[in-house]
Amino acid sequence: MAEAAHPPDICLDLEIAPQDIARLLRAPALLSCRHGRTRASAANMVWHDTAGGDLAARGLALAQTRDGWRIEPLGPNTGLTGGAPDWPPATPAPTLAQGPTAAAAGHSLNQNIPDGLIPVAAFTGRLREVPLTLAGAPARLAVLEGNLRGVAQDRATCRVIVTGQATAAATLAAALSDVVRLTVPRAGLAAQAMAVASGHVPAPRRSGAPAIPPGTTVAEALACVVTHLADVILYWASLVPGAATPEPVHQMRVAVRRLRSALSVFRRASVDQAGACPWLDDLALQLKSLAGQLGQARDWDVFIEGTGREVAGAFPTDRRIAQLNAGAARKRAAAYAGLASLFASSTWAKLEMTLALLPTLCPWQQDAQPGGAGRLALPIRDYAADSLKRRLKSVLTYGADLSSHDPNALHELRKQAKRLRYATEFFTPLFPDKPVRKYLPRLQDLQEELGTLNDRTVAAALMDQLGGGADRAFAAGVVMGLCAARSARAAARIQRAWDRFIQARPFWTRE
Repeated sequence: MAEAAHPPDICLDLEIAPQDIARLLRAPALLSCRHGRTRASAANMVWHDTAGGDLAARGLALAQTRDGWRIEPLGPNTGLTGGAPDWPPATPAPTLAQGPTAAAAGHSLNQNIPDGLIPVAAFTGRLREVPLTLAGAPARLAVLEGNLRGVAQDRATCRVIVTGQATAAATLAAALSDVVRLTVPRAGLAAQAMAVASGHVPAPRRSGAPAIPPGTTVAEALACVVTHLADVILYWASLVPGAATPEPVHQMRVAVRRLRSALSVFRRASVDQAGACPWLDDLALQLKSLAGQLGQARDWDVFIEGTGREVAGAFPTDRRIAQLNAGAARKRAAAYAGLASLFASSTWAKLEMTLALLPTLCPWQQDAQPGGAGRLALPIRDYAADSLKRRLKSVLTYGADLSSHDPNALHELRKQAKRLRYATEFFTPLFPDKPVRKYLPRLQDLQEELGTLNDRTVAAALMDQLGGGADRAFAAGVVMGLCAARSARAAARIQRAWDRFIQARPFWTRE
């Protein structure tokens, strides 16, 4: 009865290395809120599907436990469900339906459970439950430790599940992560089990740019964007160390940029009555630092694969060009080593936890005015139109003729155009499709052409990092000459792209 009177606000699902469990259970932060003895029990579950994987193809997992059968999603759906983000990171998969039999669970979900079910994966292990008191209410920490088993392989897994009042549970998780390494699962337990069974890695929970569903409030839209981008960032972060291609760094950098842009777009709605927003400002600083490290690695990737390869093709036997590219390769390796160190550090562990918990804690709601007043309660379409108008105004301040602007000014224009593009990506689902399809390509073309000038600026900075000497000066001169030639050819294309863009009618002004 006591637990029924104080239902937990959140349930956090984290991963831990099995060898760290003992330290976790002895952590002072946990001992200080324990409220009873630890209970241990066997934990077993079996996932069923057809031989052809019919349920998995629908994105569903059917699990049998000692309490019956339940159906869970293998990954989150896009959009909002009931005004809240669906399956945020660092939370367990929601139970879609349950029943005493597989057919009963499927019936309650209006899903046909196919015939010919067979066991395809299983979990065997033990569950340790530690009763807690958090924020004056009953809470719980559970450690689920064991092995996921498929037909051909096994995989050890260990989950730490914290339930309780939202802020208190998040505070406890953060305190425990100072003692042991707690990480955010990149997939639910069922998805990991299916991956073990199939021999494939789990699919990303989310990818690409977020899409805000129509009919939501500003607060719900912010939750949607943060949920999506936190998942994308965390997924690619797990692939950066040891990556065989530049793709993880590229994708993670884009996702970080999108999140920084989103925080900027929604800042006006998130500030308190004094115009302050500590959580957002602190996160923005951390993301800026992360973006800087990702940018260093990405700049060397782009140089080596682009300009470096081009000059090597033009001077295939020149020792000085070869040495320059070798130096660039060493710089790239150092940048990647720096990222690997970052992702193994406590700094990243804290940022990872912050990103994962944002959609669950929704700190932007803490300063919302009583009764739903304020910008957070506004319809998102109205807020989107106003935000896009403001960003477009910043872009259009450069006038009709760009020829009078120096490269630094054009670089700033490119950044303003990029901010407008990211905001446009967020908000396009809120507006008619046809006007968006007419507008967005013009903005994309402008940004692409301005990127040619930015390549020259980046190349100059990279050449400075490679140091001096006569041979290096010659090779750097070749690189800068190539970039200058590109920039000269790009000037006319930039003006044409600009002319087409400023003539485009903003899609958010149409009815």
